[in-house]
Amino acid sequence: MGKAGMWAVDRYRSFRKLCRKPPVPAGRIRRIRKLYPAGRPEEILRRLDGQMISRLGTAFLAGSILCGAVLWAGGGAEQVSSLERPAPGGKEAVYELEAEKEDGTRLPVEVKLPEQTLTREEAEKRLEQAYAEICLSMLGENESAGRVEQDLELPEKVLGGAVRAEWTSGSRELFNDWGELMKRPGEISAEGERGVYGLLLSCGGYERQYEIWLTVYPAARTEEEMLQEAVEAGLEHKKTEQEKTMELPESWEGERLTWFLKKEDGAGVWIFWLVPLVCILLAVRNRQQEKERLKEREREMLMDYPELVSKFTVLLQAGLAARNVWERMVTEYGEQKESGKKPRYAYEEMELTWNQMKNGMYESRAYGEFGRRCGLHGYMKFGALLEQNLRQGTTGLAFRLKEEAELAFEERKNLARRLGEEAETRLMLPMFLMLFMVLTVIMVPAFLSF
Repeated sequence: MGKAGMWAVDRYRSFRKLCRKPPVPAGRIRRIRKLYPAGRPEEILRRLDGQMISRLGTAFLAGSILCGAVLWAGGGAEQVSSLERPAPGGKEAVYELEAEKEDGTRLPVEVKLPEQTLTREEAEKRLEQAYAEICLSMLGENESAGRVEQDLELPEKVLGGAVRAEWTSGSRELFNDWGELMKRPGEISAEGERGVYGLLLSCGGYERQYEIWLTVYPAARTEEEMLQEAVEAGLEHKKTEQEKTMELPESWEGERLTWFLKKEDGAGVWIFWLVPLVCILLAVRNRQQEKERLKEREREMLMDYPELVSKFTVLLQAGLAARNVWERMVTEYGEQKESGKKPRYAYEEMELTWNQMKNGMYESRAYGEFGRRCGLHGYMKFGALLEQNLRQGTTGLAFRLKEEAELAFEERKNLARRLGEEAETRLMLPMFLMLFMVLTVIMVPAFLSF
């Protein structure tokens, strides 16, 4: 189908040429160039259009084959002379028919057929089969009808729904109509208690009544359950409303007992919830620390900017070229860093820029990337001035840098003032805490003296 799609695209383009139109509309070429700037738009469009046509052709062919198969298998009207009734216990069947007259006209007719009725012999046979099946299925996990220890499973339909069953408990103190035992194991006699169920089976209008006798025994109990009942019985016998304590039995079935009180494992629950909470808090803390480091970097670079520009201006006025000034400042910073001075973000960026220039990058491009990497307005302006200096010459560069340094010092003063105000704001909380403590020390004795 791929080649067929390409062939269809080529034929369509040839048809457009015959109609004196461009093979591919100009608007489509402009859009595809935005998506694939390095490719040939006509070839890309030919490939994409061919793939689309191939997919459409494949889907159309598969749908046509499937439709034909369905029509061949079940299409058309089938001539019939009789209709089949549903099996006993099934739902009413509805047939959509067409009656054709001698003149060829067809009239729609809807026929509803109820389920098939059985003869007495057939119904009796099914009722017997249903009763035999119920006697086995109703026991569930119990051993037999002569030993019932657990709830029963009483079906409402048998033989695939052909026979319906209605249950009536004749011993409601022992079990109810739904097969649930009404007595606890300790309340049932060890010799067993007999009970009866009334069962009404109906099939095709015929009914039959049965009685099913069962013997219920107490379920086998574990050692823990037996001890629990013995302790509860002993405490119920000994306790009175005036007693502050209750003595636990010292022995059971000839064995000495030692009792231990279980404590609520509240610490485990707290740890269960504390672990994910700590993980979330650590993740939030790391994220917050990252934001703080970014703010600290920005604050440090803003504080270093006036000094950096001022120093650059002084060296430039001394007669050095911009490249030599950059090299000298980077060299001095490297010596200070080797002596143990803390690294500074701005000078680290300058060092990276100098390495780029030594590796062959154009000086103007290196200055521009320096400003963009720093990401601050002042540094971008500084890089733009140096870049402009290389294109237009050194005339007036020192003067412009001097003005930039003065403006940077003013911004540094404003930054220092803003940082001081933030520090005062952060100190308000400790001050209020101290005031609260002082008021507490003064007021609590005064209230206690009354």
